[in-house]
Amino acid sequence: MRMHPPRQAGMSLISVLVAIVIFALGMLSIASVYSLAVPAQTSNEVAIDSAALGNQFWGLLQADPGLVGQIGTSAAVSYTSATAATAPASLQFWLANVFNNPQTRLPNAQVTITPGQGAEGNPCTAPSPTTTLCGVTLNIQWNPGNGVRSQTYNYQVGF
Repeated sequence: MRMHPPRQAGMSLISVLVAIVIFALGMLSIASVYSLAVPAQTSNEVAIDSAALGNQFWGLLQADPGLVGQIGTSAAVSYTSATAATAPASLQFWLANVFNNPQTRLPNAQVTITPGQGAEGNPCTAPSPTTTLCGVTLNIQWNPGNGVRSQTYNYQVGF
């Protein structure tokens, strides 16, 4: 009786190469998804920073309703990093956060503040809105390099 040598069990070179190719394609697809997710995450972080800036502005309006009169009661006022020095003194620190502070700076930002009608429908004409409600709209625009983004906030100031 003749005995056959036992067959080796295992994977062939071809099956190992096919497995490596499949693994490599999987890793490439994960890398491409990651490269798309990182800029989106950065844009979302900047949008969250703009919300914090909107809350800071609301705090300024609550602390000093007369700020509306300092900004102007009839027309929109826009500020950029080049014109921030022309803003009322009580806005200077806040605008520095928008334009210059490395932690909260929005790239290529423009801030537009527009006083308008309050909830009662009356125009915002008082220098200090203590007898009438004034509506204030804050619009922050920035360009992180992949298109202009903006965030708009509406506030009611006065009694």
